[in-house]
Amino acid sequence: MPLKIFGALLLSFAGFLGGSYFVRRLQARQRFFREMEAFLSALSTALRYQSADIFTLVNSSTELFCFSQAESGLSFSDCWNRRLPTLAKRWSLSAQDVVLLREFGAQLGATDAQGQLAHIECYQSLFQKQQREAEENLRGKAKLYQTLGLFTGVSAALMLL
Repeated sequence: MPLKIFGALLLSFAGFLGGSYFVRRLQARQRFFREMEAFLSALSTALRYQSADIFTLVNSSTELFCFSQAESGLSFSDCWNRRLPTLAKRWSLSAQDVVLLREFGAQLGATDAQGQLAHIECYQSLFQKQQREAEENLRGKAKLYQTLGLFTGVSAALMLL
């Protein structure tokens, strides 16, 4: 009997941890867009005051997208697109987020400095919209995920007993 109670407690705790995992994914997406906002601000400043290639400007602006010298034989757009699957997995980005990032990277470094600044300004508003959505998801779903996880674990534990 004590072993069943211990197992029931473990199942309840495992359910709670499962719900917490999904909350951490929501938090990661929200943090990504905060980092992206800081990156865009730093990148626009770097574009205004530095005359360097896009690889150097991006590397100096953030650690989200670090490009090595070995990749310099590829176009910036290709390097950017190679990073997206890793970013999407690490930061729990949605398919819509990845499409937006792909579109942003496709035009980055393709025009003169003024064109790049306009491009960044345009995408800043789009990324801010995604950040607001991520914050709303976190507020609305965090307690739900934890509660559902806990209740799933408790339900499984009751069936065990």
